[in-house]
Amino acid sequence: MRSTRTAILSRATALAAGLTLLIAGCGSSGDDGATSPPSSDGSAGSTTEPAPSGDGTSAGDGTTDGGDATGEGCPAVGADASEVPPDATPVPTVDLDGDGQDDELWLSDAEGRTLGVTTAAGGVFATTFEAGAPQAATAIAGRLGDGSAIVLLNTGRSVSLYAVQDCALVPTQNDEGEQYTFDLGFTGFGTGVGCVDLGDGLALVGLNAVSDDDGATFEVTRTEILLEAMGTSASNGESEVVAEGATADDPAVTSAQSVSCGEPQEEAVEPGGA
Repeated sequence: MRSTRTAILSRATALAAGLTLLIAGCGSSGDDGATSPPSSDGSAGSTTEPAPSGDGTSAGDGTTDGGDATGEGCPAVGADASEVPPDATPVPTVDLDGDGQDDELWLSDAEGRTLGVTTAAGGVFATTFEAGAPQAATAIAGRLGDGSAIVLLNTGRSVSLYAVQDCALVPTQNDEGEQYTFDLGFTGFGTGVGCVDLGDGLALVGLNAVSDDDGATFEVTRTEILLEAMGTSASNGESEVVAEGATADDPAVTSAQSVSCGEPQEEAVEPGGA
């Protein structure tokens, strides 16, 4: 049985990918909270499987350009519409398909490791993933201030970023054309992920809590992740130090060592997890 964790060591070979990758391998410099080179822990190799419609096409999405979505959403379409696997336990999440109603997020092992969404209108779409870490994966979602709907898949050693677009889970690409991922503490690239209001609604950020005195105090750096094309493309923005000399129980440190997005929400947990 795998156990769920949100802050574990990431693939050490990310260091060998080159110092120019530092934060995220997205053309930015520094080691301030995010990483995007693919790794064997599940940060690459996704296959998107949108729910089919009666004519073989996926249902159209109603995502708008603003943070408040009021589109048509993703309904169940046709006799061949996808169903939630029997081992999945959907949990409530934010509106991901743009119809203004909360949706559900789930994980399954029934036919390969699968991340999926069930919409309030009955639509189901999913993507498969691979991960080398033994523990169960978890997932949360968020809708950002620019209107992007995102899903954060935590496979233990890293967090893979997905966008919800056209009723499908789309792996977000970094500047190198690989899936954008966040490191969770092994390589020094980052220790957590968050979504914070930077003035225009929620923005996605990579977080890095670093200690030079054996954990007595920490410096926390926050790096804004710049999303384009409704979250399907990502690169690193500006980094700033948001805490210095903070103790291990300081909220700035604990949040930088976790994976969250906006208001607290229940995680979807892969079957077999605690």
